[in-house]
Amino acid sequence: MDTPRYSLIEETEALMVAPNGGDPFQKNAHFLKPVVPSSIDEPPFKLSHCFTSLPSHFDPRLKLEFHGWPHPHKHWTTWVAQMATTHQHTWKQAGIYEAIFNSTYDIKRMNSLVFGFGEKWCCETNTFMFPWGEATFTLEDVMVLGGYSVLGDSVLKPLENPGKELEEKLDRERKEIYNTGSRKATTSLWLNRFMGSGSEIEHQAFLAYWLCRYVFHGAFKSIQKHVFSIAVHLARGTGIALAPAVLASIYRDLSLLKNAIVESNELNATTNDDHVLKLNLKSPFQLVQVWGWERFLDIRPKPNVIRYAEPRMARWDKVKGLNVENLSTVLDSAGEGFLWRPYAIAVENWKLPKYYADKEERVLVGPGLDDELLSFAVCLQVIQLVGLGTKQLYLPHRVAMQFGYDQDLPCSVGQLSHSSENVKLYIPSRLSEANASARFLKWWKASVMVEHESSPPKKKTKKTAVGSKKMDKITDATLPCVYSPTNSDELVQLFFRPLFL
Repeated sequence: MDTPRYSLIEETEALMVAPNGGDPFQKNAHFLKPVVPSSIDEPPFKLSHCFTSLPSHFDPRLKLEFHGWPHPHKHWTTWVAQMATTHQHTWKQAGIYEAIFNSTYDIKRMNSLVFGFGEKWCCETNTFMFPWGEATFTLEDVMVLGGYSVLGDSVLKPLENPGKELEEKLDRERKEIYNTGSRKATTSLWLNRFMGSGSEIEHQAFLAYWLCRYVFHGAFKSIQKHVFSIAVHLARGTGIALAPAVLASIYRDLSLLKNAIVESNELNATTNDDHVLKLNLKSPFQLVQVWGWERFLDIRPKPNVIRYAEPRMARWDKVKGLNVENLSTVLDSAGEGFLWRPYAIAVENWKLPKYYADKEERVLVGPGLDDELLSFAVCLQVIQLVGLGTKQLYLPHRVAMQFGYDQDLPCSVGQLSHSSENVKLYIPSRLSEANASARFLKWWKASVMVEHESSPPKKKTKKTAVGSKKMDKITDATLPCVYSPTNSDELVQLFFRPLFL
């Protein structure tokens, strides 16, 4: 076998500090690349604009719509059960088995949590910023909680015959519904047309419904043509990397939400009328709330006991959230109450992923590697997430402790070029405790201190007359993210299976 040419982890002796503080100590550390070279003391990246100072009793003048977080539909649950008897093997082969069943669960929305996490979001890094550290929703979270795969072909993969013919049949059905007088191919009309029909394209139609209503929400409650090619691929059992596309949409919505919260705060400070902002979140945002429940002990309600082989999301089906007073303060003071690796903890009737072994392991990423270990390797790499209509930067090296690795100064990213074969990977024990380097802790404390001492500049907002009713709709075009890397298009895409084959 060829000599490994690249390692995802930098192993070195370093001065470290435990998560709960204490005296520094020397340790053989394992840092997730890329990190700032040890010869450089000052990191190239500052945390400007990442911390938002909002009033302790902030009342957002913001109306949220959650088109990507629909309530379960009883007919949909029935259709899932019907189709599973014939197609569950295909779903497992395509990597969507758990994701489909997750769509039948009812995750009770807590708007306070949505606003709380939105306030902590940093558009520059696609991470949450807390005084005690940095965390984010990762590809691993999308896999474990959402049930989506990081392996497979791109969501943009085109079809060839005979798949192209099936795509055209689906589109003809969509147009026929459109032309019946409804002028819109709604999800309800689509379900009524195909559920239990025995049509030769019922499976493809079923997957198109699932994609439009629960995964890639476009126009409200309508079937969109752009998902048909994905549905045909999945119906064949072809693996499609849905996780990166789903995560890209969640990052997009978190950035829109953060900016909307800031704008709403400025309205409170500058106007006395009933001017309200409106924002439509199209991603499966329930995953963010469940992410919070999994990791923050102080806001976690009592989960369900799942049955054998049920998806992890079943823990939160129909669970009512806690009413937490001063949520922002609770999140800011979480510290030791934050679980960096909740999925490494044994849960009754839930099978631990293979990368959470009791002993550390070293593997060579390449042909023949187990899919679960390969998926973990994908989750560790800085990539550009390509979704439907959005591209986002994924920076797992900024939250290395979420994967069990030690945290060092995160390096700013530019054009990356990794070897596609013989990649070395060190996998830590699920029982090990990660630490932060002393230089990282020094930088972090200095950054937090600077941010809390400086007040963000206030944007001048034109006042409207008292008593006027005005609502602004926020979209990607009207409220762009604060920061967009100019070199993001140069980043290599590492989330497809062909990388290691």
